[in-house]
Amino acid sequence: MRFLAEFVMKSRSRAIGSAVAAAFIPVLSLLSGAILALVWLRMGRREGLLVLFWVSLPGVYYLFAQNSPDVLLSLLATALLAELLRRTQSWPQLLLSGVALAGMVAIGFQWLPNEIQDEFIRLLINEGGLVNYAELSSADQERLSVMMGLLLNGVITAVQLLLIYVSLFLARWWQATLYNPGGFQEEFHNLRMPLWYSGALLAALLMVSFGVQVLLPLLPVLVVPLLISGLSLMHGIVAIKQYNSFWLGMLYVLLLFALPYLSVLLVLIAMADSLMNFRHRLAPPPPPNDGDGEA
Repeated sequence: MRFLAEFVMKSRSRAIGSAVAAAFIPVLSLLSGAILALVWLRMGRREGLLVLFWVSLPGVYYLFAQNSPDVLLSLLATALLAELLRRTQSWPQLLLSGVALAGMVAIGFQWLPNEIQDEFIRLLINEGGLVNYAELSSADQERLSVMMGLLLNGVITAVQLLLIYVSLFLARWWQATLYNPGGFQEEFHNLRMPLWYSGALLAALLMVSFGVQVLLPLLPVLVVPLLISGLSLMHGIVAIKQYNSFWLGMLYVLLLFALPYLSVLLVLIAMADSLMNFRHRLAPPPPPNDGDGEA
């Protein structure tokens, strides 16, 4: 990965060529956003806008040729958030801004065509056994279909937001590796969401439980920053206690096999951390000042 960062930062043409090539390959689009963000963070808005112009061409192609706006939207959001990070140097503020953008998309934009979404939900309800298991009536099935459609749209938006965040984290890690060794580790280990954000998630859950379905697509989006904060806390604890990095590797392996359950646990831990600040409590006490009390 460091080799790629060094390669793209040697010239403007390399950065543009690499970002455009990666954007045309769906599995590498995350790297395209990371290259764009790296140039933006290191070289500033002018160079970042130039890379954004060229790298947006694959996004425009996918938008018109395949009616798929995800590449273009992701690149635009990555550029906007990279500018915010460059100005504020604040990861919590960046995560909150990303949630605001993704929340508007989740409510106002439907990712899947109606026929595909309806067929997918029908399979979940009928083939998944929900109808027989819960003995749902036709009216209940219709209400459940609407709710699942809203939730599915929120899940897709949350995944897109998570990929954008990963691109930005990768770009910041590249920047620190090349120009400020150790800087990204300190930033990531101290990432912690404010207490009011956990309260906002609980309030949204409560309102949805009382029938405010318009907030349903927001729930998966609201969870993403807390999931990242939970991972940051795990990294911070391992660093504070000087545990073997094997445990972090195990954590990510478990995420692959038990993503829903472990994600919920990480979110709950992050919510508790917003109140308790576990890093501060677990940090070793400062060394005593030998000069105190001396005449």
